[in-house]
Amino acid sequence: MKELLTTLSSPKGDYLSYLPNEIFYLLLDQLDLIDQHRLSLTCKRFYRLVRLNLFGIVTPVWKDAEVIGSENLSASCYRDGVIINNSLFIPILAKEKPYCLFIDLIQSPLKLIQHPILIETHYEPCEFIATAAIGNRLYIFGGKNLITGEITNAFYELNIITFELKNLNQSHHLPKPRMMHTLNSIDHHRLALYGGRMYINGKYYDSKDFAIYDAKKNSWEIIYNESAFVPSRRSSQSTMFFNNKLYIYGGQQLTSSSMISRTHDDPDIWEYDTIKYNWKRYLNGLPISRLLLPKNCISTDGVSPSQRSGAAIFPIRKNIGILGGIKTQNNEEILTSAEYMKILSPMKRTWAHVKVRGIPQIECVAFFNEYKIGTKDIFVIGKDQKEGKIVIGWIKDEQ
Repeated sequence: MKELLTTLSSPKGDYLSYLPNEIFYLLLDQLDLIDQHRLSLTCKRFYRLVRLNLFGIVTPVWKDAEVIGSENLSASCYRDGVIINNSLFIPILAKEKPYCLFIDLIQSPLKLIQHPILIETHYEPCEFIATAAIGNRLYIFGGKNLITGEITNAFYELNIITFELKNLNQSHHLPKPRMMHTLNSIDHHRLALYGGRMYINGKYYDSKDFAIYDAKKNSWEIIYNESAFVPSRRSSQSTMFFNNKLYIYGGQQLTSSSMISRTHDDPDIWEYDTIKYNWKRYLNGLPISRLLLPKNCISTDGVSPSQRSGAAIFPIRKNIGILGGIKTQNNEEILTSAEYMKILSPMKRTWAHVKVRGIPQIECVAFFNEYKIGTKDIFVIGKDQKEGKIVIGWIKDEQ
């Protein structure tokens, strides 16, 4: 490693300046964080490449987004949004009639457009739904009925070209009713549903149900794992899918004594491999000897995020980014340190962090998005925890 660092930083290595950035990223991956930091101090180009490799952005700053029509966007539905082809879609199953909100992220200034949804048959007006996309179709599952207050397992497909809503309740092995769950696309025809809050025999329960939907077969498969090594029960968790793996972090849990919802006490990140069909657990901030490490657990170094709910988890280059969120302690909500974005390298098993200048304290979702050719910024939508107002912005490069 020392030889590689010396070669990269040597004045005689001018020929390296002609190599494409992706080659440099491969070389940087051979260095630990300390050596990458040392290399970044040798010249401006290496500083920029090291920062891009670690954080995706060299000097991140917060920029409020001007969104025409944003007054029509409720802070309660920001987690229901899905990015498709540089556009944000948020389905709203309102009492009066359903509609879909749409923002083209390439357009400047941004404009919120409301499309009416065409109803095939009866639909349930719901909140606390979960949404995912396959191609040009949004899939919507579950939620809490806005009229009856009951939790549902209603399942819909929304075509974002025609805005026709199709009822999929005839799917085989439909999961039980739930709200505050997550739904993720895991390939070109499958969805993964996890967790959520259920209502059984007059009581609310958090779930650890895990189910896969196959759009080709219009069928669900409930994934049962005889091993106890699965994520614990939770709701309102943060999830993302990247490189054939589903990641689950944080969320809320009900206390057994008072049934009060609080931040989940699990600080770790869980990883489900959709090819090998197994779970792994990143023990956040716990460097443990391999001899003492439990099976399927991965020790990590660095300062990891604490327990959170309402945080954004998103892929940023080949790493995992975590941003925003809150923690409940003694029945009081405590905002996390919003100015730092946490970055986990699954390959190196290390945590790093970068300061985002000017970012507000929010619960949010985030998307590392190429909104114009050659430029990748982080689009963030969430709510201000103190005032409950919708917040929309970009994390951009100051340089």
